[in-house]
Amino acid sequence: MLIKKAHIDGFGKFINAAFKFGPGLNVVYGPNESGKTTLAKFLLYTLSKPTNEAIKFKPWGYEVFGGYLETSDGTYVFGEDSGEVQKYDLNLIENVAFLMEDDELETVKIDRGILESRLKKKTEKTSEGRILREAIKRIQTLDMNSCLNVISGQIRDTEEKISIIGENIKRKNSLFLKVQNLQRRIKDVQQQIVNLENRLEELRTTRKSELEAKISQLRRNIEVVELELSKYSWIESVDIGAVEEAQNLIYRLNSIKAQLETLEFEEKKVNEVIQKKNKDIGERLRQLGASSIDDLESVGLRLKHLSLLAKMYSERVGNMTDEDPLWRFFLENENILERAEEEEQRFREALSEIESTKMSLQNEIERNEQISKYSKDLSIVSASAGVVLFVLGLLFKSISIFMYVPAAVFLAVAVFLMLNWKRKTALVEILQERLVEISMNQPQQPSIWKVLSGYGITNIRQLRKKYTEFLEWRAQNLERQRQLNELKDIEQEIIRELNKFGVSGAAQMIVSAVENLQRIFSEVQEIVYEKESLERKLSQLRGEYLSIQKEYKAIAEALDEILNRFGITKEDVENFKSQFERYQELKGTKKTLTTELQKALEEKENEDVQPSISETKATLRELSSLKDSLLRELEEVKGLYQSIDVDSSHLQQLLRKLDELKLKARIMSSIINEIPEVNRFLNERLMSFVENYHKLFSDEFARLFTRLAGAEKKFLVLPDLSVRLIVEGDMKNPEEFLSGSTKDLMVFCIKNALYKAFYDDGLPLVIDNTLIRLDDERLERVCKYLDEEAELRQIILLTSDRRILEFFSNKKNVILLEG
Repeated sequence: MLIKKAHIDGFGKFINAAFKFGPGLNVVYGPNESGKTTLAKFLLYTLSKPTNEAIKFKPWGYEVFGGYLETSDGTYVFGEDSGEVQKYDLNLIENVAFLMEDDELETVKIDRGILESRLKKKTEKTSEGRILREAIKRIQTLDMNSCLNVISGQIRDTEEKISIIGENIKRKNSLFLKVQNLQRRIKDVQQQIVNLENRLEELRTTRKSELEAKISQLRRNIEVVELELSKYSWIESVDIGAVEEAQNLIYRLNSIKAQLETLEFEEKKVNEVIQKKNKDIGERLRQLGASSIDDLESVGLRLKHLSLLAKMYSERVGNMTDEDPLWRFFLENENILERAEEEEQRFREALSEIESTKMSLQNEIERNEQISKYSKDLSIVSASAGVVLFVLGLLFKSISIFMYVPAAVFLAVAVFLMLNWKRKTALVEILQERLVEISMNQPQQPSIWKVLSGYGITNIRQLRKKYTEFLEWRAQNLERQRQLNELKDIEQEIIRELNKFGVSGAAQMIVSAVENLQRIFSEVQEIVYEKESLERKLSQLRGEYLSIQKEYKAIAEALDEILNRFGITKEDVENFKSQFERYQELKGTKKTLTTELQKALEEKENEDVQPSISETKATLRELSSLKDSLLRELEEVKGLYQSIDVDSSHLQQLLRKLDELKLKARIMSSIINEIPEVNRFLNERLMSFVENYHKLFSDEFARLFTRLAGAEKKFLVLPDLSVRLIVEGDMKNPEEFLSGSTKDLMVFCIKNALYKAFYDDGLPLVIDNTLIRLDDERLERVCKYLDEEAELRQIILLTSDRRILEFFSNKKNVILLEG
C-alpha cells in the first residue's frame, strides 16, 4: 500500500491541512510542538478501525473532526469502519508499521493471536500452502499411478481443446485488429473531411471579407485621390515661365532679407558693445575721481605727480633696515638676562640634588644586596652544619649531648640569618622602587627657555651675545628715528593725494594703490579709443542697410505684379515644383487604383480563381470516395468477425485446469515411489510453516540488531516472542541493563522484524521521532537501512533531528513543519 495524500479537516493542531507523500522515503522535519506526533497519530487512527483513544485529538472550539487518506488501495476515511477499503486492526499496525515517540520497550506488547491468524492467512494465500494441504489430504486416499495416467490423458484432451480455441482466437484477433484499423482510418478520413469543409468555409469567408474590404478600401482611396486632385486644378492654367520668374524674384527677396537681418543683428551687437564701453568708462572715471572724459588731462598730470612721490617713498623704504623681532621682546623684558641666569641656576641645582639622591640610593642598594647575599650563604652553611651534627648525634649516642647542643646553636643561627636575608631582600625592593620613582620625577626646564627657543636661542651664551647686539642697536636708534620721520611725511602727502582720487588705506598699500590708478587711467584711454572705432563702424552699417532696403522694395513690387496677374500666392510659387510633381503622382495613383478595383470585382464573382479553394474542393472529392470504399470493406470484415464465436470463460477454465493437472503430474511423478516419506515430510513442512514462527522472528531480529548496533549482543526470543538479554548465562530483562538509546534501537528492530517475518500486505513504515537519542554512528546505520528499505516499502520519517535532515538532504520529498 502507498499513502499518496493525507487531508486533515480537524485533528489536534491541524485545521484544513494537507500533506502529499511519494513512494520510497518521505522526511517530515519540524521542531518540537510542530505537530509531528499529531500527524503520525492521524495516520494510525485513519488506517485502523475506530477507537475512543482518538477523541483526545479533537480540536478545541472547532466542530469538524477527522479527514481522509488517499492510498493506492483506496480512500481511508477517519472514524468510519466500513468503506471502499477494509481497515486494519489497531494493535496489528501498531506492532508492524508504527514506531511512536512514546514507545517503551516494556509497552511493546506482541499479540500472539493476531500473529497466528496472520500466519495462517499467509499460509492459505500462498500456492505452497494450498498445495501442501491438498497433497496431504489426497496422498492418503488416492492411487497415485492410476491418478497419474488419468491426469496425463486429461492433460492431452485439455491441450487439444485449447489448441482449437487458440486458432479461432488468433483468427478473430486478426479480424478485430483489421476492424479497429478500418474504423480508425474511417474516423481519420471523416475528420479530414470535416476539417477540409471547415477550412473551405473559412477560406470562402476570409476571401469574401478580404475582397469586400479591399474593394471598399480602393473606393475610399480613389475618393481621397480625387479630392486631393481638386486642390491642384489651378496648376493647368498657370504659365510655367512666369512661375520660374517669380521663383527667381522670391529667391532674390529671401537673400536680401537675410542680408538685412544680418545687418540689423550686427547693428544691435555694436550698440550693445558701445553701451558696455560707456558703462566701463563711467565706472573707471568714478574710480579716478573724474566726472567726464574732458577731465582726463588734469587727472593724468596729478597721477604723474603721485607717481614721483610713490617712487621716492619706495626708495626711502628700501634703505630702511628691517628691525629684529627679538629687540621688541628685549624692550618689553629689560631684565631678561638676569631672569634667565637665575632660572638656569635653580634648574642645575635641582638636577644635582636628584643625581646625589640617586647615587646614595644605588650605594644603599648595593650594600644591602651584599649583606643579603652573605646572610643567605651563612644561613645555608650554618643549617648544613647543624644537620650534620644532629645526624652524628644520632649515630654516636655516647657523645650525642655534645652534638645536639652545637647542632641547635647552628640551626638557631641559620634561622636568624635566614630572617635577616629576607628582611634585606625586602628593603632592596623598596629602595629600587624609590630609585625608579626619583628617576621618573625629572625637574622641568625653565619656562624662559621655551619662549627664547622661538627666537633661536637655546643656551645662556647665545642669550648674552644677542643681548649685546641689542644694546648696540639701541645706541644707533636715533638716526633711524630721523629717517622714519621723513618717510612718514612723504607717506602722509601721498595719502592726501590718494584721498583726492577717493582711495583710502594703510601705508603698506600706497604703492599698489598708485599703480592701480595708473592702470585704470590706461584702461580708460584704451576703452575711449575702442568706442570711437565702434561708432564709425555703426555709421557704415546704417548706410549699407538703407541701400539694401531700397533694392528689396523694388523686387517686392515686381513680384506682387506677377502674382496678381495669375491670381496665385507666394506660397504657391515657392511650392510649385513639389505640387506639380504631387499632381502628376496623384493622376498615376488614380489610374492604378481604378485598375485594381476592376480586378477585385471580377475575383469576387468567381471563387475558383483562388488556387487554395479549388485545391480544397478537389481534395474533398477524393476523401469522400475513399470513405465510401472503407465503409464497404468494414462491413465485410465485421461480418467475418461476428461469424467466429469464442467462449473465453471456457478457455480460462481449460487453462486453469491444465496448470493444475501439470502441477499434480509433476508432484505425483516426484513422490510416487516415496509416498510414506513424502507424507511425513509434507506434514513436518506444514507444521514447521505454521508453528515455528518465533524462529523466523528471532533470526530477523538478531540480524537487524547486529547490523544497526554495530556490535553483537546475546538475545533469546521466547515462544511468546518476548526478548530476553543473556548476561553471564542468565536471562535478564533488557530494561534493567540497556541504555535508553539501545532500548529505542531494540523497539525499532522488534517492529521491523515482526513486519519482515509475518506480514506481506505492504504497509508503509511510520517513524515518529524515535531516533533522536541515537549517537551519530548508530543513527547513520539506521538511516542507511531506511534508505535501502525505502526501495521495498514506503517510509514516512517524522523527526526534529537536523542530523537526519542533513543525511537525507538529497531526497526530493522533504516536508517542513513550522513550530
